[in-house]
Amino acid sequence: MAFGLRHATSVKPNREDVGPRQLTSSLLPQLFDGIEDKKSVSVLDLGGGTASTLTFFSNLDVPARVIFGDIMTQRHAFKPEQDEVAINFDSAVQYWRDYLDLEQEDRIDYLLMWDYLHYFEPTVIEALSQALQPHLQRTTKAYGFGTLRSDKRISGSRCAVSDTTSVSMNPLKELLPFAHSQQVIAENFICLQITRATLLQEGHLELLFEA
Repeated sequence: MAFGLRHATSVKPNREDVGPRQLTSSLLPQLFDGIEDKKSVSVLDLGGGTASTLTFFSNLDVPARVIFGDIMTQRHAFKPEQDEVAINFDSAVQYWRDYLDLEQEDRIDYLLMWDYLHYFEPTVIEALSQALQPHLQRTTKAYGFGTLRSDKRISGSRCAVSDTTSVSMNPLKELLPFAHSQQVIAENFICLQITRATLLQEGHLELLFEA
């Protein structure tokens, strides 16, 4: 298995972590349905590097390539929403292209977004969507989290794949800058469509995306 780490990050527990927990997922089985039938697998995880995710994909019977984007480290690269100066959309698209540094021929089978869209305002999410568009294909699937209420901020987590039915989550003490509803995500992350959503505890949503 090959993997890439766009920007170095530690997989050791962060001092802000308050204890890991396992989420039994209703949608991961659908996300990974048929994965063993593929000739190879290309994965973009928007989080930092995790041993659990690498172990999961390395145990497949098909070759897997995993890239960790670690986009949460870029939350300060864009002007905050309350700034009077609007974000330049074209510049934001180019920023994501440069940061992710994907090769022109790279095609993503699985996009793991977790809760990282909630670090950015909608314009930045749309820019990320456009930057990713050339690297998606008709069979691309994605997984992430939303919320029922955009007015209630949520706590972040460091997430990883445990197996085809569960997610390992290391909750952080900090609240995320935004709490995007399913509608806000659907209206701005337009390169993929939300095809399934299930309700988790505390108003969180589990989301499955498809091309």
